[in-house]
Amino acid sequence: MIRSLRSLALASLLGLALASTASAQFFPMTSSAGSTTAVEGSAPFKAPFGIAQTKVADRNGLAAAGLAPSFGTWDMVAFSADSRFIFIPSEETTGGGLFRYDTLTGAVANIAIGNGSGSREADPAMWNPSNDEFSRVDPATLTPWNTVIFAEETTGGRLFEVLNPFSTGSFNVVWRTSIPGVGHEGLRFDQNGNLYFIDEDNSGSIYKFVPAVPGDLSVGQVFVLSVNAYASDPGVNAAATWNNAANASAARTGAATWVPMTDAMGNKLTSADPFVWVSSTGGRSAADELKGTPYGRPEDVDFGRLANGHQVLYFTATSEHAVYSVELVSGSQAVVRVFADRNSINEATGAALGSHLTSPDNLAVDAWGNVYIVEDNNPGDIFQARDLDQDGVAETVALFLSNGVGGSEPSGLIFDPNDPYRAICCVQHPSSGNDALWSFDLRPYDGTNDSLDLLTTINGGELTTGPARYVKGARAFDQMIIHLNSPTGKFNFGPVIFFYDLFVTGFPASVPGSPFLHVDIPSTVVVLDGGAASLFAPVLAPQGMYFGAITPPGLAGFSVMLQGGVYSSQANNGIAAVTDGQEIRFIL
Repeated sequence: MIRSLRSLALASLLGLALASTASAQFFPMTSSAGSTTAVEGSAPFKAPFGIAQTKVADRNGLAAAGLAPSFGTWDMVAFSADSRFIFIPSEETTGGGLFRYDTLTGAVANIAIGNGSGSREADPAMWNPSNDEFSRVDPATLTPWNTVIFAEETTGGRLFEVLNPFSTGSFNVVWRTSIPGVGHEGLRFDQNGNLYFIDEDNSGSIYKFVPAVPGDLSVGQVFVLSVNAYASDPGVNAAATWNNAANASAARTGAATWVPMTDAMGNKLTSADPFVWVSSTGGRSAADELKGTPYGRPEDVDFGRLANGHQVLYFTATSEHAVYSVELVSGSQAVVRVFADRNSINEATGAALGSHLTSPDNLAVDAWGNVYIVEDNNPGDIFQARDLDQDGVAETVALFLSNGVGGSEPSGLIFDPNDPYRAICCVQHPSSGNDALWSFDLRPYDGTNDSLDLLTTINGGELTTGPARYVKGARAFDQMIIHLNSPTGKFNFGPVIFFYDLFVTGFPASVPGSPFLHVDIPSTVVVLDGGAASLFAPVLAPQGMYFGAITPPGLAGFSVMLQGGVYSSQANNGIAAVTDGQEIRFIL
């Protein structure tokens, strides 16, 4: 793969490349960020090669656009379906609320603003959305019917719905009194439009709300999750904390049941009233009566899917330093498992994570089913957990990003619904007071977006591609394996193209008019159609194409760009499907 350098300019750039390589951060990273306060406005996150971070907006910058002065402590954001608007909650104790940011125009719309009184209305009949306190508004979520819900993470927290979140005038905000009072954080909907939520407490439970009419949260049935073995244990105390002596050794995983808290029309089935807000947490009292299984500060939730086709609900348990998975077996039955905790394997070291995983808070699931775990910590790490066999238990956990801005934590990570390679996340409550929202581009070398993948591995590890796995490091005499395949079989038996291009690290080539190519065409080696000089078969086999190489010495400071392709009129461009680029950086 060695070819002559095209100009002396490459040699002059080599020193820069070697200098940057010395501080290389390959994925998975092995350590958290140090202080990044000095670069808070430009690069607050320590990130692996191949991930670019860009500021979307910050509190200081939006002040001139009309952001409510009290709106700090930005938390769990939500995209609009078209990705144009971002709904951002303010988790301030007084004067909190929700605002909308227009990424196209930069405009701000304050949707709900707490009056700063510190006094929240507990009686729905007396509630006035334009003159009430909103306290510790933590989550915001787009509903399947294109409204936005947000809720309070505090005693007897209330849940609200914005019926017209895209209004250019006033907003219609309603209090959904069908949802019990709990310490809200995570809010997500399953494939049937049922709402799942948690109670953030050290005796917190997991809840489900099934609307009586799909798409209408005004009336419905509430359930609480109860592990069967826990419910049948006479020695447990559901009102006690998860690690209380009565609960510490009790079963909190295994087969579970969604126990009704109300009937289908929302009438309570418990002696305790779930619908007590502000003065106390009614939903918690009702859950305790029903032996809802207690967890250590459940916070965020998100959905994935298992190999058997069942949906799976993930939730963090912050005080337990753990993430659980809840397999939705049927409308009434579930299976609870520990998805990841301090015993999970750190992909970077092969050993248990231990205390590196501390206070997991938020969650996000990407298009490949990877689960991202966001710490409530400083430095605050974000991990990528992979469940390779999709059984509800992660095989490996890898350090993905790390925020080191003084006084802050990362919060609200979510993936763009229209771009699976883009995520956004807040830097929340930094010491500067300048909360900010950041965007991450996880795909440095775009291909043609066809069903064609190029996967690589160094020294016998797993063949990978995807977020954070586009740039890998290799030393002299390392073994590199490459696999070209079409996951859907669409391009099987098509004529193969393969590109590789040596370049000074940090200065990849580009092809004008062909943004999907990241190689220098005139001097790269291109293998076409399995000709006499080819190492490959003439067409792509159903099992794909494997080949390997030993990296030669003397290349530190250089990289090789790899791309594969298949000629096909079925490609998105009508000519050829081309994979994303994979960069192998040669290091000392």
